[in-house]
Amino acid sequence: MKKTILMSLLFIASVITASAQDFSTRYGKVTKDELTMTSYPKDTTATAVTLYKNVEARYAYIYGKFVIEYYYETKIKVLKAEGKEYADVNIPFYNTGKSGDAKETVSRIEAYAYNLEDGKINKTKMEKSYIFEEQLNTNLKQIKFSIPSVKAGTVIEYKYNITSELYWQFADMIIQQNIPVKYAKYEVLIPEYFNYNIETRGGEFLKMEEVPSNQNFTVMGDDHLTSSVNCSSRQLTFTVNDLSALKDEPNVWCAEDFCTKVTFELKGIQFPNSIYQSYTTDWNKIEELLKNENDFGGLLKLKNPFKEEMSAINIKDLSTQDKIRSIYQLLKKKISWNENYHFYGNNIKKAIKEGSGSNADINFILISMLKDAGINAFPIMMSTRDQGRLPLTYPSINKLNTFIVGINDTDSTVVFLDGSVKNGDINILPPKLMVDRARIYNVNGKGDWIDLTNIGRNSINTLIKGSITPEGKVEGERVTYYFGEYAEQVRTSFKAAKDSTTYIEKKETEDGIDAKKFSFKNLNNFSSSVQENLAFNKEAIFNDEHIYLNPMIFPHLTKNQFTSETRKLPIEFSYPQTFKLTCVLDIPQGYQIEELPKSVKINLDKDGCSCTYNIKVIDNKIQLLYIFSLTRILYSKEEYATLRNFWGTIVDKNNEQIVLKKADPQNAANQTQTSQL
Repeated sequence: MKKTILMSLLFIASVITASAQDFSTRYGKVTKDELTMTSYPKDTTATAVTLYKNVEARYAYIYGKFVIEYYYETKIKVLKAEGKEYADVNIPFYNTGKSGDAKETVSRIEAYAYNLEDGKINKTKMEKSYIFEEQLNTNLKQIKFSIPSVKAGTVIEYKYNITSELYWQFADMIIQQNIPVKYAKYEVLIPEYFNYNIETRGGEFLKMEEVPSNQNFTVMGDDHLTSSVNCSSRQLTFTVNDLSALKDEPNVWCAEDFCTKVTFELKGIQFPNSIYQSYTTDWNKIEELLKNENDFGGLLKLKNPFKEEMSAINIKDLSTQDKIRSIYQLLKKKISWNENYHFYGNNIKKAIKEGSGSNADINFILISMLKDAGINAFPIMMSTRDQGRLPLTYPSINKLNTFIVGINDTDSTVVFLDGSVKNGDINILPPKLMVDRARIYNVNGKGDWIDLTNIGRNSINTLIKGSITPEGKVEGERVTYYFGEYAEQVRTSFKAAKDSTTYIEKKETEDGIDAKKFSFKNLNNFSSSVQENLAFNKEAIFNDEHIYLNPMIFPHLTKNQFTSETRKLPIEFSYPQTFKLTCVLDIPQGYQIEELPKSVKINLDKDGCSCTYNIKVIDNKIQLLYIFSLTRILYSKEEYATLRNFWGTIVDKNNEQIVLKKADPQNAANQTQTSQL
């Protein structure tokens, strides 16, 4: 009893000590408690923790125009060796490099690493030689720096300023990170002239306080005399303590879509003695801007660079879709994809010369070739799935990072292609491009939204016919039809193998079979399907009296991918899909069914996901029909438990066995005699 009380007191004392640790939110002050800290009690798996992040943003009036000034301060404790990556900092900023364009500039960068050595704090300053600038695309640049002398136990601290001439576009505050945040503060000061709609998003609590304030601006008149202008302002402060890490979970494309953040939308501006100016930007205005961009709108007027080569292929009598296929295949013989996704076509001449380019380079040329053939084609603009969804109410060119090609194959229907497609077909895109929110570009600035998650048929249809031998072996043939994304996966997997023998050996290992014959149809075609033919043997579990056999032979799902008991983020599947398996097996002579799995139909929800498992015995044949259908690809975190249980039930059905038992010889003889009569 005394021991129990003593342990309890020690535990309470440790908690009090932990809570009383000295942590500073003042830049330039690092404490010994911060340096001796070895783990973060609220998340012991964390490789690092943001001890504090402080951001101030306010309007200033400089050289006759408003700008927004941002001041960033960050302190991070590196807890494990893997946490050293947080000493590598990237700062993207808007800068076209064109004279007269509004831009952002980064200044006053400084950074330090603090280490505890022999009981003393050793401070290492980052030199300017560690700072680099690079151009990300036509509109964005990036400052990169790496803080030296960082290891497990180091505290790093850095700050910088951004001055933005984009006074109509307040930067979002992304508070939640992929490491815990002990404390964060974001302070905003907005003059009365700017009418903003401000929203907080995400699943974590964020405290907001607003108080009235005043600002003073020095204004120069036409007579070059300066005067002081006072105005009232909104002072907003957002704070958060002990914010959990936004950790990647399975089946999430971009966790940042669901993080805790603050967003700002400028509704309008009204300066003294001026009328109210609505400033709500929409995507139509973005498209109007793109129309005048040489590296985008200008390239939509590109002349077909492969006109002679295209005239040499006979496409006159082909259907529209086959014309599209022929043109695309010709183009891909000329230019291969260099594995980069871009939005602007910066290097089209270089791509033609070198025979390699980004998907944007290839797509602009594809549009020119299709138009030359009398086929209407246009960009479908997007942010790839791994970079987050396009905002509906906060449009920005910076959110766009690539586009695919929409093509009118009839007057009323559209099909889709992209320069990154290697082993697919029309409407078979890489999954990262199958976004649920893409923007159709219209040269007149009147585009529309489109959902690309369900543009093709993605299914596997398998038919198995075989016999179970008295020795407990299945001898059979399987014919499988792969459609859409699955056809692309088969082609990619086959081409990745060293040769056909290596591919087949891998299949034998994965499926536990002995392949006797193996062949494909349409494997090398630019088409939406692949047919696979397989003759095989597969061992069942066999003893003197029983044969134990999974009637699916090739199970669809054998493990539940949803292993965690809880979930913080929604669940996103890549695309709608269907798996259908029909299996017919002859029962060996002298055996009878002792146990047969139950037939069931399981529905996750009304029309989102279902599974049918129908098994029966007719004329001494086992007949199984299995159909899995997923039509809905987004589920909320509140639906996770139901989804997890549903998946587990399907896995259990996929692993169930038939039990065959040797029939009693006398009963077997009587049955034979009866059948002869």
